[in-house]
Amino acid sequence: MEEHTQGVTTEELKGLSKGYKRTIATLLLNAPPKEKPLPKDRRTIDSHELGNFHEKSIMAVRKARAMAGAYVELWNELGLKIPKIQESASLQDEPFDIAQKMRRILQLDEVNEISNPNLALEAYIEKVESLGISVFQISLTQDRLRGFSIVDDVVPIIGIKRGNELPHSKNFTLFHELGHILLNEGGLCDLSDKTTIKIEKWCNALSAEILVPQKDLLEASLVKDYQRLGQKNWAKQDLIKLGYQFHVGPLAILRRLLDNGLTSKEFYQQKHAAWNKPSFGRAKHPEGRNIPKETLKEKGRTYVSMAFKAFDQNRIDLKDLSDYLGIRVSYIPKTRQLLNT
Repeated sequence: MEEHTQGVTTEELKGLSKGYKRTIATLLLNAPPKEKPLPKDRRTIDSHELGNFHEKSIMAVRKARAMAGAYVELWNELGLKIPKIQESASLQDEPFDIAQKMRRILQLDEVNEISNPNLALEAYIEKVESLGISVFQISLTQDRLRGFSIVDDVVPIIGIKRGNELPHSKNFTLFHELGHILLNEGGLCDLSDKTTIKIEKWCNALSAEILVPQKDLLEASLVKDYQRLGQKNWAKQDLIKLGYQFHVGPLAILRRLLDNGLTSKEFYQQKHAAWNKPSFGRAKHPEGRNIPKETLKEKGRTYVSMAFKAFDQNRIDLKDLSDYLGIRVSYIPKTRQLLNT
């Protein structure tokens, strides 16, 4: 059999890099590098399934690591120092106290003024990224995953399920995974409120208090009206109204009401069973492909703006910019336009 000695072209290497979610430098090594382990499985499922993941989930984590590597490269290209997260916590800390502390540090009261749920999500992500964390919205279609966190890479990473999830679901995932990073314990999570895993309960409690502070909830006029009437069965429309105020869904509000004794366990369980279905909390009419919008959503405004800044300062060329954004050159003008809106 005749040997093939012809080298691989740059374009072929880039195609392989994209397909295998590996950098070109990695593909040129004489031997494959040691694979970093997946974050710990934190899902609430049958024990025999724990630790087993679909190939797509593994590739999603690999893609997030690759994007985090590119994120660091952009910081270096711009000659900037990568911010390092200064905050930490332990399971011995009260999630309530840590949540209040993080709200102050991130100045989250500013986000309360934003009424558009998509803009609020973007604002929350940028606040978390300011800590020195890379946040990506990733396609997670398998293993009932809603998010993951990685603490053993060049920068801490948060991956949020993209799909057709509504912004309020992503908000909860974002701050749940922030909890894992504060604890320095990454994980692949389904965010079930039925979990018995201590760290998952802690991260759920942290996210709930960050998004729906107990003090603010109890001072809401709707809550006071229900308390005055002694009413613990909540109308869905009232839960939705409260949810808009805090950028969360009605089920998250109902859970916070349960935590504060303002609804019954039976009522909560009834609504949880009705609303926590695969179709609940998803867009009814998913949009068609919009590459610039997907790029901005997946990589985030911080990453995309840094790529354009490096290009504008002539630190990278147009082809490099295309590679960093992961899109064709023809999509770049529209992506910049979307970034600036």
